[in-house]
Amino acid sequence: MKRKVAWAAGAAVAVTGAVALTAQAGYADTLGVAAPTSPPPALVAASAADQLISNDPDTFFKSDDDVFAQQSVLPGAELQYVAYERTHKGLRVLGGDSVIVTNSKGEVLSTWVAQKSELSVRSTRAGVSAAAAVGTARRQLAKVDAAGKAELVVLADGAGRLAYEVLVEGTTAAGAPSRLHVLVDARSGRVLKDKSWDEVREATGTGAYYGKQDHAGMSSSVTDSKRSGLACGGQGGQPFSISGGNFGNGGGMDGPSGCSDAMFAAAKEWDMLKEWLGRDGINGSGRGFPARVGLSQVNAFWNGQFTNFGHSQDNKRQLTNMDVVGHEYGHGIFQNTPGGSGSGNESGGLNESTGDIFGALTEHFANHAGDKPDYEVGELPDLVGKGPIRYMYEPSKVGDPNCWTGNAPEVHKGAGPQNHWFYLLAEGSSPTNGQPKSPTCNNSTLTGIGIQKAGKIFMAGLMRKTSGWSHAKARAATVAAAKELFPGGAECKATQAAWDAVTVKGSDSCGATPGNSGGVGDIPTVDPAKVKAHLQAFQGFADQNGGTRRSGKPGYVASMNYVADKLKAAGYNVVIQPCTSGCTGGSNIIADWPGGNENEVLMLGAHLDSVSAGPGINDNGSGSASILETALTVAANKPAMAKHLRFGWWADEEQGLNGSKFYVNQLGASKSKIKAYLNFDMVASVNGGYFINNINTEAAKALKAYYDSKNIQTEENTEGANRSDDASFTRGGVPASGVAAGASAKLTAAQAQKWGKKANAPRDPCYHQACDTMKNIDDVILGHAVNAQITAIYKLAVQG
Repeated sequence: MKRKVAWAAGAAVAVTGAVALTAQAGYADTLGVAAPTSPPPALVAASAADQLISNDPDTFFKSDDDVFAQQSVLPGAELQYVAYERTHKGLRVLGGDSVIVTNSKGEVLSTWVAQKSELSVRSTRAGVSAAAAVGTARRQLAKVDAAGKAELVVLADGAGRLAYEVLVEGTTAAGAPSRLHVLVDARSGRVLKDKSWDEVREATGTGAYYGKQDHAGMSSSVTDSKRSGLACGGQGGQPFSISGGNFGNGGGMDGPSGCSDAMFAAAKEWDMLKEWLGRDGINGSGRGFPARVGLSQVNAFWNGQFTNFGHSQDNKRQLTNMDVVGHEYGHGIFQNTPGGSGSGNESGGLNESTGDIFGALTEHFANHAGDKPDYEVGELPDLVGKGPIRYMYEPSKVGDPNCWTGNAPEVHKGAGPQNHWFYLLAEGSSPTNGQPKSPTCNNSTLTGIGIQKAGKIFMAGLMRKTSGWSHAKARAATVAAAKELFPGGAECKATQAAWDAVTVKGSDSCGATPGNSGGVGDIPTVDPAKVKAHLQAFQGFADQNGGTRRSGKPGYVASMNYVADKLKAAGYNVVIQPCTSGCTGGSNIIADWPGGNENEVLMLGAHLDSVSAGPGINDNGSGSASILETALTVAANKPAMAKHLRFGWWADEEQGLNGSKFYVNQLGASKSKIKAYLNFDMVASVNGGYFINNINTEAAKALKAYYDSKNIQTEENTEGANRSDDASFTRGGVPASGVAAGASAKLTAAQAQKWGKKANAPRDPCYHQACDTMKNIDDVILGHAVNAQITAIYKLAVQG
């Protein structure tokens, strides 16, 4: 956006990765066996994923110093999940993980990348010693039982941050057990508390008894021979012995009886995972974890290696019933899905909710007469004399939030929004099956899809989990999962509606997956990660050319060629239009998608240039990259067009809207064919809002409709009036609108509260500065902007 002058500013990727893996006939003949007719789905998925990383490194922000290592290929329902970790200059990268989702044919459906920018650590030499880092880490616990070695790692924070990771085991100041991963800045020696995390996940829950149960395969000890890793004993860790084929007397505080309950519940959870969700064991590859009973606390926990169960406050019942056991092993599932346990209260709340969700799934799967399937946590033991400790259908009954506000409370309270989402997805707001009614945060009325489908979607979402897991990422992952698991069904929209109902907003769509025909009404999703890949390319062009992409300069020319090449390859008719009058330098790009009524044109545009002072990644790489990916998404879907569709990338905007003025002036009488022009300038400001140009006009309606569908409040873009290229069209008599997130103006207190941003601070703190880099992008606002674009295209040009 040009400066104001006196007279006036954890997505489905359509990549087929299947490769030929059939054996050579001659080789098979020498073994005396027939060549396989088709390779195993896991092998196909693994090869497809490797091929994608090799062919499309920008999507993964892969530098020349990065090496990707495939960690696992795990099935789930009808999909395959290929997880990767990376090293940078030989050091393990925390936050560098990725997940690639494929179907059984090796067709890549989506990618989930934790990292947000390319790493470039100048030196891997630490400023403090490993011994000093261990000493610092030990001081984070009140009592230390063991401390591991300090491992030098790279944190995926901007260009990369050198740190030590130290695992310390012991007890916190509050007396709780801990397996704390301490991150110590390798240059300053300071503890990075926001990056450190504890494997121990505490939770309180119910204690109930399931009577006499047949534990098949147990003979001499409480060890499940059918389910590898499941065993149960006392605090010493050894499984209880079995004498005479029986163990446990049914007593509320009898250790072996507690183990009988725990093993029954764990086996039910194991079977539920396999039969309902397509997962093999707690860890996803056929193994479980042992349990311990007799913990002398009113508590139960998972510590990263085993589950441990205490007792009720009146000391009469052990906490080894279905939803507690399911909850604690749920933490084990969370840890053993891509992205690990994570750090921070928001990730911790999602982890706690995961435990509650798996507890509910286990309870419903078992359908035991003594433990009615419900969505309450702690209802049977009356843990501290106050009934359930959490209500998934109405978290506020015990003071937990029903809705996501953008602020993460203590982790157990933080389970509320996702618990509420899961209930609404499974049961709806007014179930007719005896389950209780559930309020919604947006006063909507929802119909549930059933707990088994909801569980399948939730599990498939977890399989896309990456570092820095958040409610927004969980929404994106589960919507993508629903779309892929139930193509064309109502499940995807139900998933969106449930998230909307707990005020977790997103830019996702249940439209056609890129590569499908995308008929009228099927609005595809534009993947924000693909937009970020284009922005990374723009960043590189600036870095290689004096830190700028000023119009007419080498950085601009490289950006122009990049955009034009992408469009030509996708099938657009592309014209490079030199600005021969009024410009200081540079050419426009005009791209037309074939088809549609050429007497009725919808045009989208953005300026491609930056100021001399910086690379212009938000201003206006964000607008240029977003309409580029939108154009490519249209090309991938090939919808039948009612109106003609055109895109423009403008030169010389920062010098006075010169490129767009030139284009409009040379149109002559054909200006009347352009029925609407939509402009996108600075659409990802880090402290930005949701602003629409000329919000009350016909041209703005389709854009506003998208934001309204997401319950996002929008405002008129008063700051941007006559400051960007839409002004050239308005002055030429063409109806214009567009989207912006804001420039140098400050958000008011009301705006900040409405959009969860910082009051009295610039919308873009790096406006027209060298710091307008990849770090200066808000992914959520960007995702909404790009999907508002595709929505407007389908409403105005496809549907006509």
